[in-house]
Amino acid sequence: MAGETRQRILEATERLIELKGLARVTTRDIARETGVSEGALYRHFDHKEDILFAVVSRRLPALFDAIQAHPAGSSTLSENLTAVVAAVVRYYDQLFPISVNYLADKALLMRYRETTQRINGGPQNIFTLVAAYIEEEQKLGRIRQQITALNIATLLLGTCHQRVFMIHMLGHDPFDKTDQQFAQDLVQALEVSILPT
Repeated sequence: MAGETRQRILEATERLIELKGLARVTTRDIARETGVSEGALYRHFDHKEDILFAVVSRRLPALFDAIQAHPAGSSTLSENLTAVVAAVVRYYDQLFPISVNYLADKALLMRYRETTQRINGGPQNIFTLVAAYIEEEQKLGRIRQQITALNIATLLLGTCHQRVFMIHMLGHDPFDKTDQQFAQDLVQALEVSILPT
């Protein structure tokens, strides 16, 4: 029961953030949307910020699962990388509207950094995860070893982040591509430099 209530709180908070924006979401709003008393929220979370951090953290396992579903050596390299890019874009798309608010509040940003370090190793953990996958592909000879795995991961993740940033800022994709088209085009462009000669 407690786990179900916690899930409902997180789902309600996500809906409210999408609807109103993080800065305008109150604990009263969250309680009303969840169908519990405001005091009940604090049986599951110490502070409002802890609810927000939990919303962000609950997205990470889906990203890990998507990457693990395409292990090195399975399928084609292009299919695997496209799946990884698409999963990263989805993760950043869900993360961006919430995390951008942390940058405007130094105290909240410090708490966010401490919490994410403790929970999942921080945002750089995504780079580590993708770089580890690329290293495995390099060991199999499917990606050139002359380029470090971290540099390839940085190219992929940085481009994904920029796409999500641009779409959120403009309200649409100026290049008129679906996430799948974007992922395929990015991988195709990158393969020219990373495939073994």
